[in-house]
Amino acid sequence: MAKLKFYLKEPNQESATSLFFMFNYGAFEIINGKKRYRPLKYYISESIEPKHWNREEERARRTYRQYSEFNARLQAIEAAVYDTYRKLLNDDIEVNNDILKEELDALFNPEVQQTTKPMEFMDFFKYYTETADHAYNTTKTYKQTFRDLREYEQANRVKLTFERIDLDFHNSFISFLQKTRNFAPNTIGQRIKNIKTILRASHDRGLHDNRDYQKKSFNKPREQTTAIYLCENELMRLYNLDLSKDERLNNARDWFIIGAYTGLRYSDLRRLSSSNIKASTIEIKTQKTGEEVIIPISKKVRAILNKHNNNLPRIVSNQKFNKYIKEVCKLAEINEPISVEETKGKLSLHKTEPKYNLVSAHTARRSFATNAYLSGLPTINIMKMTGHRTEKSFLQYIKITKEENAKKLISHPFFSGMAINE
Repeated sequence: MAKLKFYLKEPNQESATSLFFMFNYGAFEIINGKKRYRPLKYYISESIEPKHWNREEERARRTYRQYSEFNARLQAIEAAVYDTYRKLLNDDIEVNNDILKEELDALFNPEVQQTTKPMEFMDFFKYYTETADHAYNTTKTYKQTFRDLREYEQANRVKLTFERIDLDFHNSFISFLQKTRNFAPNTIGQRIKNIKTILRASHDRGLHDNRDYQKKSFNKPREQTTAIYLCENELMRLYNLDLSKDERLNNARDWFIIGAYTGLRYSDLRRLSSSNIKASTIEIKTQKTGEEVIIPISKKVRAILNKHNNNLPRIVSNQKFNKYIKEVCKLAEINEPISVEETKGKLSLHKTEPKYNLVSAHTARRSFATNAYLSGLPTINIMKMTGHRTEKSFLQYIKITKEENAKKLISHPFFSGMAINE
């Protein structure tokens, strides 16, 4: 949970001192194998004498002549920071201190930012990529998008400006990536997402007035991937499978069961340690969102922990895990034929795969969410554990058939007749 606190720069001096805030939203870095949180430290254009400052309440005391107006300004700053943070998250931007500071500078110090910001679209794209503190893979996709845009400029003999990035460009660029690069829809969608982020960031800085990127038709093409989950019966077949003679498969199965009954992403499972495991819950700040989730420890998860002498199973890379868990599911005879639609360029190919071939680390998380929903757990409670921010996104995430949905609803008072007064 993001938290902001105000501080005095020189709390022990008698004269007025400036204020800054620390905004802790879960950002961290690994130094020498240890996690260190990196809250944003940001100075504001307010100052006050320490004798008038209430450290506990982080506000001016009533002894300060203008305490009401002063505190109102602090409240407005605090609200603006939270609003900015939520806006970045809603735009699917991986928030870090550099990005957050740039956004706040645009709000609080626009005249300072004006002297340093680049003016051209491609220059700003490069600047944003190089200066933003993205994760390695995120930076890599921005660089790939930049190279594709350069190739587009050369192929079409145009110079991309902020004004040129309109709906016509959107359609032309997608066509270019399909014909010349043979990119899949999801890859093209990533490129469009990067461009929209750049346009939003540059627009917030006052570099242009082009709003075409905000239109619904300026969208990210996506192919419909075949997303599956394992039902309770299939999970029990995995759970009861005797893998005592194969350590690698045994470990993979145990991790999958933990994921299927916690809903944690594999990136968070890899970070789990004994410090995250409490008496009856698992508590961890998720890597993707920085939010803390608290998940009850189920009997199956507890049994696996006991099996490993109250420790966690040995972890492997995501790539190896995805390979091993397919082997485990094959041994458990999870081989239901699944119809798969694969898109290559403009061609759609239909084929049938055994279900075990489609199982991956993420299947565990999707299984948790879907099975919890089918069991009747309130959606809001499940979202607290999975980290979904809206019910709409959650319902799009889970995978249930029409038959499963009907079966879930049949016991509802509306259908059972319990709600009717006879």
